[in-house]
Amino acid sequence: MDAAPQLIADLADKVAAAVAKRGVDPEAAAQIGIEIADQMRADWGGQAIYFAKGVAIDISRRDQEIWEKFNGTNHAELAKEYDLSVIHIYRRIKSVGAALRAKRQGDLFQEAQ
Repeated sequence: MDAAPQLIADLADKVAAAVAKRGVDPEAAAQIGIEIADQMRADWGGQAIYFAKGVAIDISRRDQEIWEKFNGTNHAELAKEYDLSVIHIYRRIKSVGAALRAKRQGDLFQEAQ
């Protein structure tokens, strides 16, 4: 049995639910869901498409949350909240801090374009 038609129908339903959740009339939301699913089918139909689980995105979000909650002294509390070791909390804070500094400061040795 081909799962593709079910995938397209599920996509339309998920889009409709997300749009309706933001206050759009349910009938209009359903139509938007169908239009998006049809457009994706037209653009990508016949292709084998892989959807990553997004683990890296989830970790990035978690690390950003840890950074935002960090107050300079709450390593142990964050470790307990996120079920990580204190050492891992130190590493996540250091990593996010370095990434934010790099984004803000740019590369000193990057050639001008």
